[in-house]
Amino acid sequence: MDSAVINIADGVNGYVDLVQHVLKHGKEVAPRGQKTREIEDAVIRIENPYDTLPLGINRGTVPGIGAVEAMQLLGGVSAHELLVAVGPQFKAYTNDDGTFHGAYGPRTKNQYAPIIERLKKDPDSRQALVTIWDPSLDLEDGKRDYPCTTLHQFRIRDNKLNMSVYMRSNDVWLGAAYDFFQFTRVQIAMASVLGIEVGKYTHHVGSLHIYEQHYESADNLKYTDKITPVPFITGVTWQDVQNQANLALTATSSDEAYNMLTPEARWYTDAMVKSIDRNREKSE
Repeated sequence: MDSAVINIADGVNGYVDLVQHVLKHGKEVAPRGQKTREIEDAVIRIENPYDTLPLGINRGTVPGIGAVEAMQLLGGVSAHELLVAVGPQFKAYTNDDGTFHGAYGPRTKNQYAPIIERLKKDPDSRQALVTIWDPSLDLEDGKRDYPCTTLHQFRIRDNKLNMSVYMRSNDVWLGAAYDFFQFTRVQIAMASVLGIEVGKYTHHVGSLHIYEQHYESADNLKYTDKITPVPFITGVTWQDVQNQANLALTATSSDEAYNMLTPEARWYTDAMVKSIDRNREKSE
C-alpha cells in the first residue's frame, strides 16, 4: 500500500488509524533541528465527514478549540482574543498587537457565497476554489503565523458536495484533529445552502508529520466504542450560516446573543465557554 494514500472511516477512530500510520510509515527529518516523522504528499480520504472531532480516544481533544476555529471560518472573522482564551498556547503565534497574520476567516469571508452561486449556475464546475494563501501577504518574512492551508475546492458530483482541502504542512497530532473538524463544518454548511447531500472529504498535504515529543502520546491513543455526534450549523443562505457562527462567538460573553442561538449553535458556544472557564481555574 502506498503510505501516502490513507483511507479512514471518520475523524474519530479513523484519526487513531491515521496517527498510527504516520508513526509507522513516516520518514525521519528534522526541520529547524526538530525531529519528526513525515509523509510527503499525503492524501487522506474521510468516508464520513460528519464525525471528525476525535473525542474519547485518549488524546485530550479540546472541543472549545474545534468550536472557535470552525465558527471563525464559517463567520468569516478572526476572534483572536477568544481563541487565546480558549487555547492559551495560541498566544505564541500572535502578532505584537494580539492578532493572527494567517487567520483563515477574514481571508475566506467573501469567497464562499460567490462559490455557492457558481455551483448553482454550473453544478459540474471545476472552478469552485477558495484561496487562503496570499502571496502578497505570505511571502513577507518574520511572521509568526503563516497559513498552513492554501486552498479549498468544491465539486458537485452525483448530486453530492465533495470537498478537497490542500495544505502545505499539517501536524497530525496538534493540527489535523481540529483541521478536519473545521473544514468539514464548512462542507456541511455549504451542502445545506445548496440543498444537496454531503459527499467525499479529501485532505491533501505536502508534509504530514508528527514531532518527536508527541510520539509517546500518539502511541497511547485508543479506540472508542461510542462516537459522540457533534451538531453542525446549516442555513438556507450563506448569510444565515455566517450570522449563526458570529452569534455563537458573541454569545460567549452575551446572554442576549446566547438566547438567540439555535440549539445546534449553542453546542459551540458552550464548548468555548467550558474551555475558557477551565483555563481560568488553572491560572488561579
